[in-house]
Amino acid sequence: MKWQSFMSTFVLNKMCEVISSGVRTDKGFKEVHLNTVAKQVFEFCGQEVSATQVYNHLRKWRNRWIQVSKLRDLSGASWDENTCSIVLEVEHYAGHVPDHPRDVEFLNTPIQNYNQMQHIFSFGLATGKHAMGSGEPLGSPMPDFPGTPDVEILDGPDKPAAKPFDKPFDPVDRKRKRGGLIKEEINVFCSMTEAVKEVATAIRKCKPLDVHLDLYGVVMTQGGFSDEALMAALSHLLDNKAQGVGFVAMTDAHRVL
Repeated sequence: MKWQSFMSTFVLNKMCEVISSGVRTDKGFKEVHLNTVAKQVFEFCGQEVSATQVYNHLRKWRNRWIQVSKLRDLSGASWDENTCSIVLEVEHYAGHVPDHPRDVEFLNTPIQNYNQMQHIFSFGLATGKHAMGSGEPLGSPMPDFPGTPDVEILDGPDKPAAKPFDKPFDPVDRKRKRGGLIKEEINVFCSMTEAVKEVATAIRKCKPLDVHLDLYGVVMTQGGFSDEALMAALSHLLDNKAQGVGFVAMTDAHRVL
């Protein structure tokens, strides 16, 4: 099926809600979560989707996050926090794009659903300066969806049979990759990772509400859309301050578009 952009945003927002509810998703989502979101998609826009389709769509967005994470580490690239953009100078951009045409949609332009991708995927997938405890190198492939009702998309540590996202953290394997780190050093690194995660969570919780005062009224009074659709749009604009400010400044016809 072809996913419309508003449907993608809706799915990612719902997955963010799953995480915010306290469900651990560092290794993936259980099938029960995928089935719930599939049902919510139908209630939202009338499009029937299966848990498999939701899972495969998440794989697409996971791969986009991997690409974005790599580009953020690109030499000479800077990050614009206000617009969620990876910025390259004109000459650098002109030299990079011909050899990497697939990077165009992520450079010098706001990255669609960046905050949602970060919320869902960052702690298990980034490496380098964006690493948050991943046990697998950036770019490892995701296996196919099991496709059976009695198989969980992610098993917990007490159910090691199915590992459809990333393999679990293996201290011995990590020791080998890092060139002979001793066990004590690995434990220190793991403790530091947990501490950074806690600080990052605290910072997000303390982030002040900084949105345009007219945003709610402007969005929720648009005609021709269901309340659910308007709430999905509002949620996206609240997560993207620059886009929210721009939306308020648009003409009514452009807001509808």
